[in-house]
Amino acid sequence: MVVHGGFFYTLERTTTTKCIFRCRNRDCKARCHTSLSMDSFLSEPTVHSHAPDPECIPAFELKSQIKIKAMASNEASSSILHSELRLMPLTAVGSL
Repeated sequence: MVVHGGFFYTLERTTTTKCIFRCRNRDCKARCHTSLSMDSFLSEPTVHSHAPDPECIPAFELKSQIKIKAMASNEASSSILHSELRLMPLTAVGSL
């Protein structure tokens, strides 16, 4: 998944030279292309048919951190959740 400008993109497909992402909102036709390593845009995102949702970014980052920590350690899931939720700003809790 890629986050850019308050919009979320999911991987649609890959080719031998690039990754093609589409907007997470399936009613929107916006797309972007990145390098295979996903470190740079080959094609900037196209226009969206909806407003960005930057309030969801902290929740997305929290979920990603929890998944990464769960795969990399033998720590109990309750411990991982507690340690990661402590770091989340209170203003972002509503987006969970």
